[in-house]
Amino acid sequence: MRAKLQGPPVHPSGRHARIQVMSKSGGAMVLGLLLGAAAAVARTADLPPGSWHFNALLDGRRIGEHDFVVTHKEDEVVIDDVAHFKVTLALIPVYAYEHQNHEAWRNGCLAAITSHTNDNGKKDFVHGAMAGDAFEIESSRGARTLSGCVHTFAYWDKESLLAPRLLNAQTGEYQAVTLTRVGSQSVSVGGQSIAATRYALRAAHLSIDVWYSDSGQWLALESKLESGRTLRYEIQ
Repeated sequence: MRAKLQGPPVHPSGRHARIQVMSKSGGAMVLGLLLGAAAAVARTADLPPGSWHFNALLDGRRIGEHDFVVTHKEDEVVIDDVAHFKVTLALIPVYAYEHQNHEAWRNGCLAAITSHTNDNGKKDFVHGAMAGDAFEIESSRGARTLSGCVHTFAYWDKESLLAPRLLNAQTGEYQAVTLTRVGSQSVSVGGQSIAATRYALRAAHLSIDVWYSDSGQWLALESKLESGRTLRYEIQ
């Protein structure tokens, strides 16, 4: 059994980072890894220090975790996130994913970003910083200059997802997105049913549903993969 990487033009926020696992019989499954890059919104300056831990599940089976930590440093809000995923078939490791991301925000806009990703052997990096009125990005997939107030994918604050474009912290691509309210739906957290609202985040090659509590806390994230399997984040 061997793992075959199938890299995408974007990632979770734009398109998913994808891997195709080929069995000896030629069968395949596609695992879309949705990396909700640590992020901020217009309200980021008010974001209190804290940490969040999510379990990542594939068809209900835990394959890893994604942790977020927010700290304040003088006039900046600093957001760090780390993700680890490992998929096995018949106890044999067939896929591994590691992602580290560091962001600094000032006045509700991204001021700097540094990320490193190892997607089953394929390595990506993103380095970006404000340069005057522009945001300059260098990445493993090319360089670009962005204008205006740049946001990354901030799943933990739905208001940030209303921005017309979001920066993919894994690839450095700037993705056009839409966010639509689906309706009320409870979510199980720690064995308790919590009232929540479900939202649909859509973009090219991207279909993600996100749940928030009535107080606005990010509770869960779910995506139906091309293989028909389900990848889900659940807060711990």
